[in-house]
This record gives sequence, structure tokens and C-alpha cells, in this order.
Amino acid sequence: MPIDLDLLNALLLGRTDRDEEATVLTLLRRASPADLDHALAHVDAAELFASLDDRLFGPDNRTALRNLILERLESLSVPALANVLYGLQAGHSDGADQETIERVFLGTRGLQLTELKNAVNERPDHHDLEALVFGDVSDESIRASILAHIAAEATGVHPGEAKVLCDIDDTVSAVLHDRRYPRGTVYPGVLALLDALDRGPTDEAFSLGDLTFVTARPGDVFGLIENHTRATLRRAGIASHSVLTGTFAALASHDLMAARKVANITHYHELFPEYRLVFVGDSGQGDVTVGELIRERFPHAVDAVVIHDVVDTPPEVRERWAAQGVEAFDTYVGAAALLHRRGLISADAVARVVDQTRAGLDEIAWESPEQEQRVRALVDRDIAAVAHETPDAAEAPTPHVAEPPGTTSA
Repeated sequence: MPIDLDLLNALLLGRTDRDEEATVLTLLRRASPADLDHALAHVDAAELFASLDDRLFGPDNRTALRNLILERLESLSVPALANVLYGLQAGHSDGADQETIERVFLGTRGLQLTELKNAVNERPDHHDLEALVFGDVSDESIRASILAHIAAEATGVHPGEAKVLCDIDDTVSAVLHDRRYPRGTVYPGVLALLDALDRGPTDEAFSLGDLTFVTARPGDVFGLIENHTRATLRRAGIASHSVLTGTFAALASHDLMAARKVANITHYHELFPEYRLVFVGDSGQGDVTVGELIRERFPHAVDAVVIHDVVDTPPEVRERWAAQGVEAFDTYVGAAALLHRRGLISADAVARVVDQTRAGLDEIAWESPEQEQRVRALVDRDIAAVAHETPDAAEAPTPHVAEPPGTTSA
């Protein structure tokens, strides 16, 4: 008989006693492989693990739950495994929890492991893969074991696309140094560009949700700042993403910000070694240094480093950046052209960026005619360049410009 999820969730609601915990375990033990998988994929896993306790004089119900999951590990799907990992990390992860996390990873191989990592990373809160492996797993030997397994299994998986690592302030929206746009403006075309990178060069993605924001904004133990950042990004129109945060100490200088971002990107590359990397940053807060360092550290993994120039960098400086593999752009049409030349997005994607940029310019409440004219001149220049390289992408837009797939309205 299938597990009644309503009954299961009702048993977990509030403080559970011994009898309720025993009933939960009985329901799970008696379930068929398919029914157990369905239950573990859809139950509130945080409540499940928080509700079953190991008592001083017994019974050890949390241990029994972990053992049951490990006994049935081979029959569990990626959604069920991802939810189990969430349950183990949502509260305090003790030594036995961390060993169970290790067993889940080590029991998952090849393409399924890549799918599991992506599923964990797609959570809408701060309980993502980086937080799990580099935060909740505090035992260094267990972490090393997980990372070694990830590295070994990645050699046989070839997604054929890149993970996109993107800054936020002055890269997604005008916040700090960019005076070309009204403060808070989401840059025209940025959503379409990020969506295009997520979909890859053929617009047929191996996996969606490959967008991670690498920010100098500090994190905190409860994930409050990161969750606020995620909510802000969703309001801006970016629905599926993960976030790697900085520290309060790293805010002291651009070099410290850059070092923290590079450390986070290093973690990310260790977690997803089967993917290539694209970094999108800006010229205001050390992202050029980040780009140069990751080019140096991961020369065979980085497909592109593109920098949104928000401080009118002189041409000779841009040339020096380019010699280090760091390319500057002024508009997201220009960025799309760069990335299309690198074979990272499709010609159709360039057209979507052009259309969204044109539509976005009309929606901005400009502070002055001069401000608008300056930006439109840059956009027109870049559209003209696209028209020369990719004529179809620069054709006049249709009357209605659709939201890019995978986004929500701002």
C-alpha cells in the first residue's frame, strides 16, 4: 500500500513522541521500493530528520532512519537522494549524519552523481551543494573522501556545457559604480544572456540551473543574507540559481574580495569538475583580478571571462586585460557577440539578447536625456557590430518580446 504522505507529514508536525516516531519508521520500512522513493522525494526531509530522535535510553530512531535509507540506497532516485541530503544538512549534522552524507555520495556514480549534485544545488535557499560539502560536512576526512569520489566519477561525464559564475552588483544591476543607468536598474539584456549561457551553444541544455552568483556580499551562519540575496535576484527575474557569498572581513578591500571569490570558485570547480566555467563580472570591485587568477589556476577549464566595464576603462587597459584572457564589454549585446564568437551561445540566443535589450531600454526611467542617449549610442554600436557578424540576430524585433525561458517577471 502506498505511503499516505498526508499522514506522514501529520505525524511529523510539531513535537513527536516515541509512538509517532515508531509509526513513521513502520510506514517507511513497510513501503515498497517505489513507494519509499516517492515518500522520501516529497516529504519535508528537514522535519523528518528533526522529528526522529536518538534517545538517551533508546530507542535510536534517527539512527534507524539513517540505516533504512542506506539499506535502500540503490533503489532511491535522484530527487529522493537530494531530499535526504537536504534533511541531513538542514539542522545540525553530527558525525553519523556526515557519514551518511558520505555514503550517499559514494553510492552514487557517473551521470547520476552529476544529476544529484545539480539537484542539491537547485534548492531555493542557502542549503546548496557548496554549503553541504564545505560547511555542513565539518569532518575533513569525510569531505576529502567526497571530493575524491566526485573527481573520479567526473572523468566519465561530459556535459558539453559550462557552469556560469556571475557577480551581482554592477553586473546584473547598477548598484555601486555605474552612473550610466539609474541606480537599481537591471541591465537590459542581462537576463537573456544568462539564460543563453545556461542553455549552451545549441540551446539544448544538458542541465538547466547552471547559474551561480559569486558575490562579495557576506554570508552568515543562518543563511539570512544569502536568502535575502536570492530573493532579490528572483525579483529581478532570475528564478533558478545558487549563490556563493563572501565574508564581512573580505569587504575591507578589493583584493580581499577577489581572494574570497577565487576561493569560492575553487570550491565550485572541485564540486563540478566535469563542467567548464564562464565568469561574468564587472570592472568596479576586483573581478578583473578574479578573472586573471582563475584563468591562471584553471587554464583548461575556463571558457571565457567577460567583464562589464562600468568605469570607462581606457582602451590600452582593456587590451592588457584581453592579453590575459579577460575581455571587456559595455552592453549585454556586446557580451552576447563575444560569447557567440567563443562558441558558447547560439545565434538565436544573440537575437534574444538584442530583442530584450531593445525592449529594456524603453522601460528605464532615465534620469536625463543625456544619460539615455549615451547608453543607446553604446547599444546601437554593438547591435551594428552584431549585424555585421550575425545579420539575423540584429533584425528588427517583433512587437512582443517574450521573457527568456527560466526567468520570472521582475
